[in-house]
Amino acid sequence: MTVPLASTVNENRSSEWSTFFSYNRKIEGSGEFRSKHKNLLAHLKSLCLNRVTLVLLSSDSMKSPFFALLALWLFIAAIGFVRADEATKRTWTSTEGRTIEASFVGMEGENIRLRLANGTVATVPLIRLSPADVEYAKSLAKSTETPETPKTTSSSAPAAVKEWPRSIDIGQTPVPEIVKEDSATKEFIYRSGHYEFHCDSKLTSSVVREFSRIFEATYLLNASLPLDLKPSPEEGQEYFVAKLYTNREDYLSNGGMQGSAGVYSTREKALSAPLASLGVKISGSRVLLDNSGDGGDNATLIHEITHQMMNHWLRKLQVWFIEGSAEAMEMLDYNRGKFNLSNRKSQLKGYLHEAKEFTFLDPSELFGLDSGTWAGALTSSIGQGHQNYRSAGLMVYYFYYLDGAGDSAHVIAYLRELEGVDRRDAEPTIFEKHLLRGRNTDQLKEDIVKAFRGEGITVSFDKPGKNSGASESK
Repeated sequence: MTVPLASTVNENRSSEWSTFFSYNRKIEGSGEFRSKHKNLLAHLKSLCLNRVTLVLLSSDSMKSPFFALLALWLFIAAIGFVRADEATKRTWTSTEGRTIEASFVGMEGENIRLRLANGTVATVPLIRLSPADVEYAKSLAKSTETPETPKTTSSSAPAAVKEWPRSIDIGQTPVPEIVKEDSATKEFIYRSGHYEFHCDSKLTSSVVREFSRIFEATYLLNASLPLDLKPSPEEGQEYFVAKLYTNREDYLSNGGMQGSAGVYSTREKALSAPLASLGVKISGSRVLLDNSGDGGDNATLIHEITHQMMNHWLRKLQVWFIEGSAEAMEMLDYNRGKFNLSNRKSQLKGYLHEAKEFTFLDPSELFGLDSGTWAGALTSSIGQGHQNYRSAGLMVYYFYYLDGAGDSAHVIAYLRELEGVDRRDAEPTIFEKHLLRGRNTDQLKEDIVKAFRGEGITVSFDKPGKNSGASESK
């Protein structure tokens, strides 16, 4: 994770600078070394290499042939990197006459990627550059092997922690990149870390940065938990995609559900949401953002983003676990890029709207629900969908925090074995092995009642058949 690293760097900055200058003086103290390697020392100062390299150049370390060769290799690599970057450094000019000094990184379709002086890589449409710069960029793209854009894959995701953390905080949100802004086609694409936002209205970087926090924070949450879900974009995509609509009517006509703040579609490989659910308002040419919070229905968005994070798992899991795992993330306290996992019991009561009692769907019925029955319950006149969601959420809560020793060991083992199969028909055997562990329905009920009593919730169970009644009442 970058936050601890940044913290360490800040805390040790003064000591590292003093180390740099002390070793620098030691090296330059030798007149023979200084006269022979004047240029090398100049590069050392300009690169501000870390103290490991500087130690290797100290008089004691240089007595060893191994350390001398290693030091030489480090200098060649570092100097070569700077020269490669400086070779493409140039003053770029926009069509409006504005200039900026940056180094060429690569081409992406009709866009150019430039490394700015502060190290940030920015994506700029070619149509915004002067004709001379466009020709120069195209010639570089043809004559040089441009570095690949880092892909957002599970290999680049943060490692899952061993125990449930007290909180997950993204810290400072990355500044989003502008990928495309085309007013004629109403295509506006922005990137923020692991997400690519496709909008039908032009947005400012500050607005995208603000609302992208909930997406980036939910990604970090799902990547960091001991469940080790390894979230990665859908097959064929480098980034998770969110399609954002200025008007709710456009959102609904493109697959959004009435009354929802967002929906994830496996067919579209994207999450769709109206901008209003992100706290964004378009008033004429002005883009306004609600500063009282992240805006909109955070719980529903977190639920749908979690589905997207688990896209590779959806074909393997049963419906109750798919929905219940999203509910478990939804019930966590969230505020401006930070999830609080420390007050679990309070969050559970908030999820149940402070009720101290809950009637579960019978486990045998819950575990057997298919996607068609689940969807049908959402439109039933008796409101069966509510009980289905809450039952799934509390069942996953039980397996995450209360089952066995309360350390998630059984559900983690369930996920690890399920990770190695490709089809959902393998799930029942793995479910029986790790989650039921020989318990019949009545025994599981007893364990659930006892476990939730410790959480301050009294639970009971309905008789099987509630969803059959829901289908008849439509």
